[in-house]
Amino acid sequence: MNLLRPITLCLIVIFACSCAAKGKSSIAKVDEKEDPYYQFLHADLISMKGEMKKSTSELQKLIEAHPDNAFFRFMYAQSLAQEGRLPESTAACMKAVELDPALIDARMLLGRLYGAQDRDAEAVTEFLSVIRDDPEREDAYFQLARSWIALGEYNKAVDSMRKLLRVNPDSVMAYYFLGSIYEQHLHKSDQALKFFQQALEIEPGNVTVHNAIAEIYLGHKQLKKALTKYEEIAHIEPDDVATQLRIALIHYELKDYGQAIGVFERILESNPDADKIRYYLGVLYESVDKPQKAIEELSAVPPKSSYYKDARLHVAALLHGQNRSDDAVASLKQAVEEKPQVPEFYEFLAGLYEERKEYSEAIAILQRGREAIPDNERLPFLQAILYERVRDRDRAIAAMRDVLKINPQNAGALNYIGYTYAELGQNLDEALELVEQALVLKPDDAYITDSLGWVYFKRGDQEKAMKYLMKAGAMAPNEPTVLDHIGEALQKGGDTKGALKYYERALEAGQKKQERDDEELDSIRKRIEELKGKGQ
Repeated sequence: MNLLRPITLCLIVIFACSCAAKGKSSIAKVDEKEDPYYQFLHADLISMKGEMKKSTSELQKLIEAHPDNAFFRFMYAQSLAQEGRLPESTAACMKAVELDPALIDARMLLGRLYGAQDRDAEAVTEFLSVIRDDPEREDAYFQLARSWIALGEYNKAVDSMRKLLRVNPDSVMAYYFLGSIYEQHLHKSDQALKFFQQALEIEPGNVTVHNAIAEIYLGHKQLKKALTKYEEIAHIEPDDVATQLRIALIHYELKDYGQAIGVFERILESNPDADKIRYYLGVLYESVDKPQKAIEELSAVPPKSSYYKDARLHVAALLHGQNRSDDAVASLKQAVEEKPQVPEFYEFLAGLYEERKEYSEAIAILQRGREAIPDNERLPFLQAILYERVRDRDRAIAAMRDVLKINPQNAGALNYIGYTYAELGQNLDEALELVEQALVLKPDDAYITDSLGWVYFKRGDQEKAMKYLMKAGAMAPNEPTVLDHIGEALQKGGDTKGALKYYERALEAGQKKQERDDEELDSIRKRIEELKGKGQ
């Protein structure tokens, strides 16, 4: 808790005057152990060096020697507060106020301490008391308003600011505070804007107020008004990068990409190490179909940057889009070396290898990722899918079991193992248990519902098999595997006409799929031919 220390210059002056009154010779003879002001200054100097505990200890000794000195107790309370010892600070501050109720700074500190401990009603009482005794104490009005806000009494917070404006009609902060209350708590943006404008009439160059107005425009998607306001701010503070960034991003939102690029380029010219700007500029070049310039900017984002991951993934995607697969692979390999803890690098790289049908390389890079990030469940999951692709089901099941070691609630892994066992006709009791667990986790998943029906089919429970397979068919009416399973179940149940209908639907759906499974389609065609050959 940062509670402001009062300026000690006045005490230094008091100390100097006290010494001067004694004459020059008295300064040389001062007894450091007896002079309280010397002891206070000594504690204060320790505090200024950041040695708060030592300073608090010195102040404690001071008030033990001078228990009726309210100011020393106040300073002790403040030192305790800076250490975060709020209950002790509160007790010390209350004693200071008891000794000297006219010590307004102590009463203000006491109010802030109440607020810091969620004792907002007591804080209100304290600040109201200060205002009664010192109506021109502006910070008391602000603290009172904050306490009312903490209590949810927003209209009373507004009233506090209005009373301050009667004391000081030119208080920019009072108008700003009013605007903030109306915008953030009362949700009356029009009224908030009026107060912010009144603040600007008094202080036209107040950037904080300009920013507040711009934020309201942004919140209401009034992008052009926000842009105009940020341009005003840029005129006041031309070197403020944050404002320039806002301007560029609004141009981007308005799809004025040329203007956005121009602003980003100017920022980057004066701030060549601004990786955030370089990243945004690269994305903008990508938006205007300038992939090579995008690659250049994004590739220059350094590994230490928080934007490095996204930049490298963009680069790989852009290179892949240019049919530069080798370059995309090389870029991601470098990224893995630079940042081995980023799982997306391994995933993307494995995907590139898979696309090139380099399955062993894809499996190997995922294995490397698993070793670097052992608690990541996606990497063994993807590895299992690749093992399935190369028909190594034993390793696929083992990888999925590794997924479940990391996350026993991974419905995909539970479903995969259960369905695979059903396909193989093995461990059907375990298969049933696993798929049922998966369906509890994802009760509306058509594929898991299909898996459960298929497990029952393999177990010879025709009634339950049809129940779940038909339910899956209703949930995914164009999924070839589901339709094929229904066909098989109907055929086994003796309904060859119904089976043929579902096989034909499965074949048609499979031929329309973007990623066709030719092996599955051949199997369906074979079953259709067999049924038709029997005269069905």
